[in-house]
Amino acid sequence: MKTKSLVEMLEAVDTTYLTEHEKAAAIARAEASEYTVALISSAFAWVKKTLVSKRISFNSAKHSHA
Repeated sequence: MKTKSLVEMLEAVDTTYLTEHEKAAAIARAEASEYTVALISSAFAWVKKTLVSKRISFNSAKHSHA
């Protein structure tokens, strides 16, 4: 099941009471919000990947002691 974007959801809402400028502003805010969430999500994924790779490379349990 594909998740609908905010813009797709806004298009399903009755906006007859809004002006074209207000509709465009709402769509622009929705797109900006989606971009911000995607940016934060990818930043967290990058940090997690980086920390996990550092932890594996510095894991002292894998080193044998003579």
